[in-house]
Amino acid sequence: MGLELIKEVLSLLDLDHSDYKLIGGYNNNVFEVGSNKTTFIVKILEDCVVSEQISLAESEWLNYLLSRGVTVARPMHKQGKDFIQRINNDYYFVCYEKINGIHIHQTNNEVWRAPLFENWGEAMGHIHTASKAYKANHAFPSWNENKILLQFESAQLPPYLVEKWLKHIEVLKKLPVSSDNFGLIHGDLHHGNLLIRGDSLSVIDFGDSEYHWYAYDIAIVIYHTSQAILKSERNNFVRHFYEEFMKGYVRGNSDTNFLQDINYFIQFRHLYSFTYHSIYADKSQLTEQQLEYLKNMELSLINEEPYLNLTFN
Repeated sequence: MGLELIKEVLSLLDLDHSDYKLIGGYNNNVFEVGSNKTTFIVKILEDCVVSEQISLAESEWLNYLLSRGVTVARPMHKQGKDFIQRINNDYYFVCYEKINGIHIHQTNNEVWRAPLFENWGEAMGHIHTASKAYKANHAFPSWNENKILLQFESAQLPPYLVEKWLKHIEVLKKLPVSSDNFGLIHGDLHHGNLLIRGDSLSVIDFGDSEYHWYAYDIAIVIYHTSQAILKSERNNFVRHFYEEFMKGYVRGNSDTNFLQDINYFIQFRHLYSFTYHSIYADKSQLTEQQLEYLKNMELSLINEEPYLNLTFN
């Protein structure tokens, strides 16, 4: 993301060109801006990557979750203008209130333990329960409109990957769909999208929300949480994590007749994650360790190795 874009945003917001700090985003497009007393979050987006329709859907969904008591970032209308503000013909930006809290690190043993896992599960459970009653004016995409599913056949992927995707799509078409097992999910609720302050947990970044099976949302959490765990220790960690996570989840959503599908969706996420990086990652910018990790992912997919040797229920 070029610096000229954030400077244009600062000008539109009547802020000094030094009043910003890059805080993240896959494309380095999320900033904290403003003075110390009035900081907020700005996300710069490209139309061809994230449409205005999707950003409006996210804004509407966040406001609904806030009304249901879920702690998420509140969309802002700066200077009385629309939520979406144009920068130029290709880019626009949106603003959110800054949530007071710190990011969670797996090495922080004071935080990375059972109470966090429970609260994490409860937050997801409340999101899924809210989804059942939610009536959107601006719709998120459904699972079969996900950009990876729309692009994998034209992305020059190895034939074995294309074949795996085609098989998965046929399986997904046959999965049962009801209000108890399918709805609007977060879509990327790894620990990097949580903020903690005392006993309070906040959820951020709903940019990957879509209509999907709730089991997939839980599978995403398990998959990404276990990635940093040594392979030899992964099953034991996930067994403990899942038990604590689900204690909280059922407080937020008591309908759990879909848990048997979690293992399938962990394998699905493994393929999705490798495909995503195959399409979008700039290999020249990756470290040797990251390249090795991707190679091992590819080998596990070729050899059809299970990511975990566990059964979920």
